[in-house]
Amino acid sequence: MLEITVFNTVSFALVFLGLFYLGICAISQQIIVPKYKKLFFYITIFSLLGITGEVAVNTLYSYVFNTPLWEYRLFPAHHKDVSYFFIFIWGSLGFYKYITDQVFAYQKRYSETVAGLVMGAEAIILELLYNGIYFLFFNDYIFYYFPNNLGPFSHLSCLQVIPFYFMVGLVVTKLIRRQEVAGYHKSIFIFYWMIIITFILST
Repeated sequence: MLEITVFNTVSFALVFLGLFYLGICAISQQIIVPKYKKLFFYITIFSLLGITGEVAVNTLYSYVFNTPLWEYRLFPAHHKDVSYFFIFIWGSLGFYKYITDQVFAYQKRYSETVAGLVMGAEAIILELLYNGIYFLFFNDYIFYYFPNNLGPFSHLSCLQVIPFYFMVGLVVTKLIRRQEVAGYHKSIFIFYWMIIITFILST
């Protein structure tokens, strides 16, 4: 098993993304050349909605059911609701969404609602893969879900988180479409990252 260090976990994330990128290039039989401002917007918006949404959802769930829905095991913050590793968790989902959009054109082929639901379903599958492969290499979870309702995949994900991913998918889809019209200006990135940095440091 690999030791859990910053270097090892960052390396894991980059290798995972690299293999995913090469796999999509092979499937589509093309070299995908990113438009970096657009890619960075995807990473930014997923990071912003991810960490703020996680605190909101886990706090609400804890209030209603008197127990958290999950806890982060990897570099946890804010009572283990989020992780300082968020850029390689939610940022990876942003990277995934950007690459698949370039190949499969979900944003253009479907309505905002359908595209958002597709993204939510994909996010759950990606979560299972990301957390599961990490567990195989490090013998621990990035995040641990407490409910035991997915059979052998329990604790890697859970049924209760599905509505959250669908909501993120719907919101992200709308924001991406509107930002494409408005353009990817430097000011919007500064604004979003000021919120992200303030939020993560305050936790």
